[in-house]
Amino acid sequence: MSRNYIRLTNASIPRIEGAKGGGKGGSGGQTASEAPQSLFGTDILFTTVGLSEGPVYRINSNGPQDIEIADSSIDDLVLLDGDGSEDTAKFKTLSTTGTTTQDRLDVFGENIITPQNFASPVSLKKGNLAGVPSSGITLQETSAQSWDDLKFVFQINGLQKILTNGSIKPHSVSIKIEILQAAADGNSVIVSKDHTVKGKTSTAFRFNIRIKIPSASRSNNGYRFTITKTSNDNSSSKFAEDIRAIGWFEIEESPQAYPRTAVIGYALKAVDEHQGGVPTFTSMVKGLLVKVPSNYNQPILTTGEIDWRECEVADGTRSAQGYSQQFTGAGTKLTTANPQIYVGTWDGTFVYSWTQNPVWIIYDILTNKTYGLGIPEENIDKYKFFQIAQFCDACDPVTGNFIGVDALADGSFRHKPRDQFTTVRQNLVGLPEGTKIKERRFTLNCVISDQSQAMDTLNTLAASFRGAIVYSLGKITLAVDMPDEFPVMLFNETNIKQGSLQISGNKESDIITGADVSYIEPTNHYKRETVRIDTSDRNDGSVPGIVENVVSLDLFGTTRRSQALRFAQYQIAASTFQRRNISFTTSSDALNLAPGDVISVAQQQSGIAYGYSGKTFQDSNLQLQSGNSNIYLEHFTSPSLTSTLFTSNTGPLALRVIKMDSDRIDLYILNKTDFTLTKTDNVSTGVDQARVKVIQRFNRITKQFENFSTFTANTVPKRGDLWSFGEIENPGDFYTNKAGKLFKITSLSRESTEDEVTISGIEYIPNVYVDSDTFIDYTPTSYTDIISPLSVPPIPSVTFRPVPRRTLDGSVVVDGVIEETTESLGYNQDFRTDFFVSNPDSETLIANVTGGSAGALTFKVSNADAVSQSDALVSLTGKNGFTTPVGEIKLLCTAIAETDTNGGVDDGNIEMTISGYGDVFDENFFMHVSEVNDGSADAPTLKGSDFISIPIEEKTSDQSALNFIGFAPKITAMSRQIVSSDKANHKVKIANTNTSGTKLSALLPSLPFYVTITQMLDSRTYNNTSFYLKGAESTYVRDGVLTGATGDANSIELEIDPRDKIFTRLFVDGIEKTKSDYTFTRNFDAAANSVISYNKLQNDERFRVEADYYAPPVIEVGDNVQTSAGNTFSVVGVSYDPASPTYNSTISTNSIYRITLENNDTISIPYFSSSITGVLTNRKPSANLLGSFFTNISSNPSGTFTSVSGGDVTFTYDSSTFPGNFRTSNNRLYNFEVGSEFERLTMNDTLTVPDLDTGVTTLRARNRNVLGRFSPFVTKSINVSSIPIQKVQNFSIVESLYREQTGGVNVRVTVIFDHISGQEVTDYEISYRLNQVQAVGSQDGGTDLTSFNTVKVPSTGVDTDGKIRFTINSINRGDVSESNAITVRVTPLNKDIRGATNSVTKNIVGKTAPPQNVLNFTGGQQTDQITLFWQYPRVNEQLADLDLKEVVVRRMPGEVSLTLDNFVAADPLITVSSGTSRKSVPIDAFGQFTYLVRTRDTSGNFSEGVTGVTLTTTRPNRNTVIAAFNEDSPSTAFAGITNTNSAEENFPSFTTSNSGGLVFADKGDGHPSSLVDNSNGTSTGFSAIGGSPTDLLATSTSEYITAVRDLGETLTGAIQIDIEGSQSIQSQFNDQKEDYLTGVTEDSVKSNVLHETAFGGIGTVLGFGNSDAKVTNAVFDANNQTLISGQGIFTADGANAFVWGIWNDGQYTGNATSISAVTKASPAVVTTVGSEHGLVNGDRVIIHDVLGMTELNDRELYVTRIGATSVSLFTDAGRTTALDSSGFGTYTSSGVLDQGDYANANSYALVAGTINATALELGESFFANGESTGSNALSNITLGKSNSYALVNFKQFTDTGSAETFAGDLGTVTTQTFIRTTTVDNSSLLFANGNVDVREFIGGTVNEGFVPYEAGSRTFRQFQIKFVIDNKQPDQFDFTIDKFRYTVDKEQVIFTDTVTFDGSPKSVDYSSAAFINRPVISYAVLTQDDALSNPVIAVTTAASKTAASFKLIAAQNGKEYQANSSATVMFTASGV
Repeated sequence: MSRNYIRLTNASIPRIEGAKGGGKGGSGGQTASEAPQSLFGTDILFTTVGLSEGPVYRINSNGPQDIEIADSSIDDLVLLDGDGSEDTAKFKTLSTTGTTTQDRLDVFGENIITPQNFASPVSLKKGNLAGVPSSGITLQETSAQSWDDLKFVFQINGLQKILTNGSIKPHSVSIKIEILQAAADGNSVIVSKDHTVKGKTSTAFRFNIRIKIPSASRSNNGYRFTITKTSNDNSSSKFAEDIRAIGWFEIEESPQAYPRTAVIGYALKAVDEHQGGVPTFTSMVKGLLVKVPSNYNQPILTTGEIDWRECEVADGTRSAQGYSQQFTGAGTKLTTANPQIYVGTWDGTFVYSWTQNPVWIIYDILTNKTYGLGIPEENIDKYKFFQIAQFCDACDPVTGNFIGVDALADGSFRHKPRDQFTTVRQNLVGLPEGTKIKERRFTLNCVISDQSQAMDTLNTLAASFRGAIVYSLGKITLAVDMPDEFPVMLFNETNIKQGSLQISGNKESDIITGADVSYIEPTNHYKRETVRIDTSDRNDGSVPGIVENVVSLDLFGTTRRSQALRFAQYQIAASTFQRRNISFTTSSDALNLAPGDVISVAQQQSGIAYGYSGKTFQDSNLQLQSGNSNIYLEHFTSPSLTSTLFTSNTGPLALRVIKMDSDRIDLYILNKTDFTLTKTDNVSTGVDQARVKVIQRFNRITKQFENFSTFTANTVPKRGDLWSFGEIENPGDFYTNKAGKLFKITSLSRESTEDEVTISGIEYIPNVYVDSDTFIDYTPTSYTDIISPLSVPPIPSVTFRPVPRRTLDGSVVVDGVIEETTESLGYNQDFRTDFFVSNPDSETLIANVTGGSAGALTFKVSNADAVSQSDALVSLTGKNGFTTPVGEIKLLCTAIAETDTNGGVDDGNIEMTISGYGDVFDENFFMHVSEVNDGSADAPTLKGSDFISIPIEEKTSDQSALNFIGFAPKITAMSRQIVSSDKANHKVKIANTNTSGTKLSALLPSLPFYVTITQMLDSRTYNNTSFYLKGAESTYVRDGVLTGATGDANSIELEIDPRDKIFTRLFVDGIEKTKSDYTFTRNFDAAANSVISYNKLQNDERFRVEADYYAPPVIEVGDNVQTSAGNTFSVVGVSYDPASPTYNSTISTNSIYRITLENNDTISIPYFSSSITGVLTNRKPSANLLGSFFTNISSNPSGTFTSVSGGDVTFTYDSSTFPGNFRTSNNRLYNFEVGSEFERLTMNDTLTVPDLDTGVTTLRARNRNVLGRFSPFVTKSINVSSIPIQKVQNFSIVESLYREQTGGVNVRVTVIFDHISGQEVTDYEISYRLNQVQAVGSQDGGTDLTSFNTVKVPSTGVDTDGKIRFTINSINRGDVSESNAITVRVTPLNKDIRGATNSVTKNIVGKTAPPQNVLNFTGGQQTDQITLFWQYPRVNEQLADLDLKEVVVRRMPGEVSLTLDNFVAADPLITVSSGTSRKSVPIDAFGQFTYLVRTRDTSGNFSEGVTGVTLTTTRPNRNTVIAAFNEDSPSTAFAGITNTNSAEENFPSFTTSNSGGLVFADKGDGHPSSLVDNSNGTSTGFSAIGGSPTDLLATSTSEYITAVRDLGETLTGAIQIDIEGSQSIQSQFNDQKEDYLTGVTEDSVKSNVLHETAFGGIGTVLGFGNSDAKVTNAVFDANNQTLISGQGIFTADGANAFVWGIWNDGQYTGNATSISAVTKASPAVVTTVGSEHGLVNGDRVIIHDVLGMTELNDRELYVTRIGATSVSLFTDAGRTTALDSSGFGTYTSSGVLDQGDYANANSYALVAGTINATALELGESFFANGESTGSNALSNITLGKSNSYALVNFKQFTDTGSAETFAGDLGTVTTQTFIRTTTVDNSSLLFANGNVDVREFIGGTVNEGFVPYEAGSRTFRQFQIKFVIDNKQPDQFDFTIDKFRYTVDKEQVIFTDTVTFDGSPKSVDYSSAAFINRPVISYAVLTQDDALSNPVIAVTTAASKTAASFKLIAAQNGKEYQANSSATVMFTASGV
């Protein structure tokens, strides 16, 4: 026997596979191998066969006689003359049943399960993101017991990922569980398991993971476990993976053995006929041990072996011979005629044993986890299996005694009684064939070795006893054709679909006349044989035309001829007598039925009447006294009821009633005279109602009718029960009654799209199933989980949310997505959800209830325009359908602090202050919610730590934009274990975990924020039915138009009450404002509103406010809430209603909400959609409610407005129909919807309402079962608005030139703005027009918008940089620059949806616009020149600036920043015409320089920015410095040689020149001229910096001329000049502005508006109606961002232009100390008036009002204290840079050291424009140090009267930086270096008086020989250098000479000659090389005759700058080598 394993594909049962397979028994599955020599000879075949899964019961239990080889007996291998054992000389077997030495396998043992829950669900985090700590369960202890299994419960709240296009796709999450030893046992990991869940869900999904504890690791101390998340947390909001651990179960199992494989080994010697190959071995196996009932008492043999052979004999033989059974043992002989096989009442437990009963074999396959399906026992109806098993064993169902069925013996051993054989071989011989015996009805002996579908195999086995496996009422059960079955359901016209009933019969040709039955015959080597049986009236061929119908039947596992014959007789009888078939359609309630069930059908409409039927219209009475047994019948179809139906019957009248609340069916006998007939309006003739009286009831146990007079609670008929009646022919035979006909269901079918079931059946005739046995008592199985189809279904759990969707064309529509997840716990009936939708004409929020009473309440509404007094239907919405989680407590965290950092915790704890935390008292336990699981006496079994759910910024950013497709926030929730709590102070601590260097505290959002704790919800502890609830969460939205002028405050009232500003969001034109941009005022008064205040900015148009609102739950006293079917509860108290008896102001103040349910009450709930009123018994919840929801099922009242006065309305409604309170309307929780008629909604499969209109859409949903019973309605509303597209940002207009086809250059503008991503923009509407600049005050130029040109630009044209660009060509700039302006408006679109509009106006500059700068500017050195490279910006291969003229390169020493200031200050280097992209320049000074570049166009405009590069050049190695001169510090060598002028003073032409470079013997002071003067050195226009000047400060025009430098001889070389100077800005706006007028202000209420009535009004002064030339054409300048005016504003240089500003003097006055003296020194020293100035080191001061040394005024300086009346001054706070005043003017008087605020006061503001004649609107304002204030407020002067101010003209306005705010004029400072040279000596150069004769210089007749210096070689003897500085604006700039050095370089020369060594010493002449000094000499001996034996070296004996001589010296002895012309030497000299 062997078994293979099958897979189940039936949809009703999970797919489960067996763990392993077994070998094939019988003739298959053999594995051949040669036996080892040590055991058997070489002629022994050793074969091992795997017989079956183990353990099996017996293998060859009768000895070797049970073995066959090649289908033959093995008599030759058995000792027949001995004990019948094997002849081991030839044959040997060894076997094992597979049951020994293995550890236990827990398979079917009962489980003891202890549930444990965490106090709160624990969110799991891996901790791979910076700052997001890992979160999980760490070392949680179980109870102290040796548990066998732990099962863990998890919940996934959301698992999905969002693609870029908004699509939602599946995602996965992985976790790991580790189980460790208890602390007392160690710390080792016992077992671990990884688990991955993959899929998509947006609703809660729970799953379990069960882990077995290895037996070796089990401990009575229990275990610890750790749960971690192993998949990475994701920082992107596209992913949602919220997984939480809920709790665990501790499981104890009963032990079982691991199943093994039964194996037999055959050893056969190759003798006799047993040769020539591997034979086929067959063994007799009593197969697998399976589960059998514990009261199963099978017969056994004297050996104890289970065997029925002593019982399956004739009754007399059994008593005479005796028999043994398992319970009494083999030693006890029993003689009772009928053995008791099933002893007593079965308790439902099992034992393992061997059996041939097919029922227990099937049960084993279903439940076995090794080779079976592993279906849990609780999913199988084992008592039905028990009943069928008794039927198969032919036992009495009451006594359990073996009765048996009649049969004939077949001669096999199984019928052989004990001791009836004389030899061993006779053991296999049974009773003689044909002996009459009693045997079991059905047995099964089979081998399952073929793989097939599970249900196919199981139903094949079930067919052996005329059965089938079916799925009914949530369990697997058996349907078997048996006698004496009773109906389980009644069908009549009330529940049969009209017109669907069909009755048909079989054709005569279908009747079976004979059967060929195939079965397995044991006496024929278990081969299959066929037996034939025919009917008695079979046609033998003599009657023509009658067709015989013979069927062939192959019986699986049947090994008895008698069983095969009975099966054939059953088939023939069934086809003969069961001729009628029925089919009809009914509701889905029929899904509770299963094939094989017997039903009763009563109807009058099909032409065949099966009794009268209908429903009961009234409850029968349930009274203690007898005699009141009336039943009230209502009949619905024709013919109607008549009295003759009761009086004209010959037999009794039977009434069958099915109770719809319990499916109980009773059959009654009625009193034929005691009845009453009545008529209703439903019939025109006859009667349709009857009262009848019951006198007898059928007892199913005794199968007799018994007298009956009083109904009991379980039998009393109720209204709506179904009935049928008819005559009963024989009251002693149940099956003769005509109260409906009985049918056996053959199939049930249901279309997936229909809520209907089609039932097919065949008539039920009990006698067909009788197998020669007596009547079998049968008690139907009690189906306790049946729910009547007339019971009310549970409410649907519905969410209805707006979801924006992108269509194919890019437009966005909003769909209403419905998610329906009805909790069907306790209700296994089919139902469907009906949806209804309404679009109200208007709606308004209810502010509060102001008066009235139930039925006529007065409310104040927020939108009076939405209400009017009319007959329009009005609904008060908000209550019905409100759903909230049970036990969730949401608290506000108001403060956090990092604590306990020194307490052993590395990163300390986070202490959170949580409003109301200490007040959260659990009334079910009478303790704080956090104390419930602390193991107190009140809750000793509750375990787990306390957790708190906190928000963290886990994601790097929000996914998508708020209110748009694909949005997901960056904030997620995570659970953290509470470390400690301080309830008195409402504080909680959690660990401040540090993950990857980021603390948890760094990820917390801004305060305040909500946290969540959870109430422990254990069904054993609902003592006071008190439950905390989460409040109502909503997002309030209000939008509108901002009013007033720029700067005006807008107050936006909110009709709700956010708890903090953090929960509000303000959007202006679609752009979210920061919290600092507006103010929030919370109003706690219910009659008033909270307010957001916002000051309107320029161009602001619309606002949108969103507020997250947390309010009390919409559940009031008197409301009914439901969790699931049958779990409906009445609310008797709430904590948040002052009128409630359980009101609690303390927790309500902190938005903590609690309700109390009524306990053990009965409530009546009307369902207005039907005529049935449901009565629900209310009791306290019996299940753990963690994760459950309460839904308010109270109805929303409908009525009308009977009084409307402004915002006050009176709402009139029927309070009896709509009971309940509405007191929480003061919390803005209710709405009125006007005109809200509902229409039925036909739903698609996706439960989506597509393309919702804007406004309110209300959805109502209810569940409806197949019989039309409805649940209460659930209502949900959503408010749809268009997507709020923002206005475009970074909106600018860029003007450029382009070349037209005619060749001319024209002006165009390019509109540039950022593409709005994430807001579904499909197009941009761009409108533009030209307008006059003078009208810039109104952005549209004062003209109608119809004059705008409008185009639509698709958003797909976005550039790679994210910009949209649109070019407008041929712009007319006007007569002169900026006389025209262009206004452009851009509105983003999503097809027809318009976003916010942005507008920009730009003055058309034309060709005066600055060009773009060059790109990629770089360079490099090439010997003595530097080459610079660059590129030009190009468009389509052309220069971007068509009017570009040149590239200007300037140079500055060192590495400096590329700023405009440095460009201005740098020295000019080269100017290159446009188009040229490289330039080489001779190097005039080596070292590091920064080359700064700007471009310039034909209009003289420079590019705005500066680019450049810093390069370092070095002197070429081939040059040698022969003379060096240092002017700035002659004693400092810099060229590697001593300076030629090292003895001179610093800057000798400045320091020691005193006669202007002329020679005097006496220059008038008694002294001669200096040596420098004598050498013509002099300087003018300089002042010294430092005592011995290290730098020279130039004045307006300065010259420095060096002394004439004489080199003593004429030479050719290069003069390298290195002059470094620094240019610095010495002034700020304080110096550059000029006052135009001064005045005092009028009072103003706005900080950005200046009022002045003098001078004809300040607006008039600046051009408002004024034609003064200074203010003509006053316009707002886009570059300067202020008002400009004057005739020169359109000229290139801006001459005569005015740049206007408002100046605020005197803002840095405070704590001033008067000055009495200031030194000219470095640092400058100030002497103060008085005895103590009070200054200390580092104090900051402002010096102002100084006369004489005015350079000090308005400077911010720092002091070092010298004494009580003196300080020194520094320019930096660190006092490292002294203030050098040596070059300043001389101090004369006045001045103060002022410690006032210099930077913090608003000092000046720009002018945005004129408002009217007396008012200006200010532009951007600035602090005194030039830093922007970030606003346009100048409240120092605008607010209040008589504030002094000045209207100033900024003469040049370039930038507003933080330090020097004035860049100065480009080209103000210029420098140039000149040089002159001569080749003459002093005698020719000097006059007789010693003065220089300039004519002797080369070119001396022009400019005295000075020419601009250029690097390169020249021939000269004497030279002189002149450095000229021209500072046109010395008040703007200072220029100092920092370094002045120069060298004379000669290029290196190399002389080479090859000479013959023919004389010693040998001379070489190199005078031709003209070396200035002796060169460097080297030698190389090229040839030598005796070079190997006598090598030589050359040594110099004499050398000069013209010749040298040398000798050769022998290397070995050092002696002179004799000249003999045998050697040649290469001579090399190198030098200058």
